[in-house]
Amino acid sequence: MKKYAVGLMSGTSLDGVDAALVEIEGHGKNTRLKLIHFSVEPFTKQQVDKIKKVISVQQSNVQLVCELNAELGYIFVNAVKKVCFEASFPLDKLDFIASHGQTVYHSVHHIPKSTLQIGEPAVIAFETNTLVVSNFRTMDIAAGGEGAPLVPYSEFVLYGHLEGATGLLNLGGIGNITVLSDKESEVFAFDTGPGNMIIDELMNVLYQKSYDEYGRTAAQGIVSEE
Repeated sequence: MKKYAVGLMSGTSLDGVDAALVEIEGHGKNTRLKLIHFSVEPFTKQQVDKIKKVISVQQSNVQLVCELNAELGYIFVNAVKKVCFEASFPLDKLDFIASHGQTVYHSVHHIPKSTLQIGEPAVIAFETNTLVVSNFRTMDIAAGGEGAPLVPYSEFVLYGHLEGATGLLNLGGIGNITVLSDKESEVFAFDTGPGNMIIDELMNVLYQKSYDEYGRTAAQGIVSEE
C-alpha cells in the first residue's frame, strides 16, 4: 500500500525549512521511495537572529525557547502547505508528516546525554489535521545512540542496493558520512566535523553575505597542504 508523507528538516546552517513530499511503498530494505516535490521555506533574517539567540547559552532563556518553539511550529506548517500546493497535492491525502525540528542544543558528553529540537509538533498536527512523527534525535539517544548522524538507515534503504562499500557525505552545518555495505548490520556513520555552519559565519563576518554562493569565494583561495 502506498503512503504519502512530507518530511521537514531545518539544519544548523539556518537557511530555512526543507520540505519533501514523498510516496512510500513497502517496508524495511524493500522500501521504495519516490520524490514527488521538494521546496524550501526560507528563514527571514529576523527568524535566523531569534534562532541564534536561543542557541546561545549566554543569551537564551526559557521564555525565548518557549516562544520560538511555537513560532517555528507555524513556519513548519507553512512549509508543509507550500510543498503540497506547489505539487497540486491535497493536504488531506497525507498519511503523516515527519518533522525533525530545529536543534538548539545537543549534549552527548554529559550524563545523561541530551538533545533539544524545537518547532512544536502539536501545532503542525492541529493546523494540518495530520499525524506528526517527531523527536527522532531524542529517541536515538534514549536507545543508546548519540542522536547524530541521524540518516544512516534511510540512506541504507535508498542506496543499500549498490555493490561494494559506498560512502555518502553530507556537508550540512555539521558534516557527516555514512558508510554502506550490502549488510544492514555493517552500516556505520559518524560526524566529520564543522561544515557550512562555520563557513556561513565567516562569510557573514568577512563579506557580509549569508553564505558562499556556488563556492565562488572558496574557489579563489589556495588549498593548504599542511
